[in-house]
Amino acid sequence: MKIQDRFLEVLTSDARETFLLALGHRMAIFTRDALAQDAAHGTQHARACNEMSIAVWSQVWATRDAEVAGYPDSDFLPVLLEKADRGDARAFLRHAVESSLLVLESDGATEPGASGS
Repeated sequence: MKIQDRFLEVLTSDARETFLLALGHRMAIFTRDALAQDAAHGTQHARACNEMSIAVWSQVWATRDAEVAGYPDSDFLPVLLEKADRGDARAFLRHAVESSLLVLESDGATEPGASGS
């Protein structure tokens, strides 16, 4: 299963909030890691990671509060990719998504390749 399909699948599952929390945590770590890079690229990567973190935390908030509008599930990954591309930070996003999915699988929150809900 492609990572894009798995991403969308987990957003429609009971593991949605856990996934978003893990993703936000990892994006924050990658923001810090990006700042440790050389000044030219590190700032650019950190800015992109920070923008992605803001989008993730906004999505968490929308998940917890029905009165808060979040991104539609089908638009969320494209939004993150757009933010990543602005700072040449797709690798950071990919690592964050993959490791967040692995957390769910190792915690038993989802089965690899299983359908959500």
